[in-house]
Amino acid sequence: MRPLAVLLASLAVASASAAQQPVASHATGASAPARIREEGRVNGVPLTSDRVDAALNALIPMESFHRNVNPASLAALRKRALQGVIDEELQYQEGVRLGLTASDAEVDEDVARARRTSKSPEAFDQALRQAHVSMADFRQDVRRALTITKAHDHEVTSRCQVGADEAERFYADNPERFVVPEQLHVYAITIGVDPSSSARQWSDASARANDVLRQLRGGATFDEMARRYSTDPSRDKGGDMGLFHRGTLNDEFETAAREMKPGDISDVVQTLYGYHIIRVAEIRPPERRSYADAGQELVKDLTTKRCADMADAWMARLRSGATIVLTESAGSPRSSPAPPRGERAP
Repeated sequence: MRPLAVLLASLAVASASAAQQPVASHATGASAPARIREEGRVNGVPLTSDRVDAALNALIPMESFHRNVNPASLAALRKRALQGVIDEELQYQEGVRLGLTASDAEVDEDVARARRTSKSPEAFDQALRQAHVSMADFRQDVRRALTITKAHDHEVTSRCQVGADEAERFYADNPERFVVPEQLHVYAITIGVDPSSSARQWSDASARANDVLRQLRGGATFDEMARRYSTDPSRDKGGDMGLFHRGTLNDEFETAAREMKPGDISDVVQTLYGYHIIRVAEIRPPERRSYADAGQELVKDLTTKRCADMADAWMARLRSGATIVLTESAGSPRSSPAPPRGERAP
């Protein structure tokens, strides 16, 4: 996640001494909200309620929406937010342990990037003032977010990439996964009827559809009849609905097309939306996608899955090796939404 996005969602500040001794994970100056409470500790580092509140606000972006969430759902969301804060703290501590703390130059670059993405430098400075966040605190937040990113890259991203050779082996070992099912090229003429229409309107539409079918049986072309009578937008293409995998059409169309051969025209088919006449123009048999066609997508999909699995395993290791102590009220929703960091409760 981009550091700026993290900061906008949660202006949580953390630092660690050179000896990596536990310290508070957010600024505790006079501007801190009066209602901040400790919700637990991760390896001795305090987890404070303002960080959890900020994470919760990221799950429910507009704070006023909290009043529209039932208490049980809000409690579940806050526990989810708390777990996210715990995981972030563990990742940050691991980055510090691995010696991956972001340098001053990296922080400078990211702060400059954050300024460039703002409407103007003045607007950026004003946003910090409104949040009661100093530039020093902002830089600490940037350093924290960059350190987390570097730790994730070191432990997951740099190790989970799938190469073309591995993807080719997967392709060869799983041929059934790359078979494109049989496809039907379907044309249709639709005489649409609103589901709430009267019986007379349905009867009239049925008569029109059967009249069109008689003209088709008499030699009229499907393209001509579709352009003249169909109420579906596909009429502009002569009723061409495109290609469909067998089994993906609605039930009535599937039943009608089940025994049809290329060039066949169905009887009138009734659905919830009116009457239809179907023409199957082509049936493409199942075929296996070539590696040249599927390879790039396969590399991406395999990499995504492996990265997700490795990230889960990494977090499981961090949690299992950590000392996490939560207060009795940790994760409990407050009686009213917490103010943004830097603003005191009324």
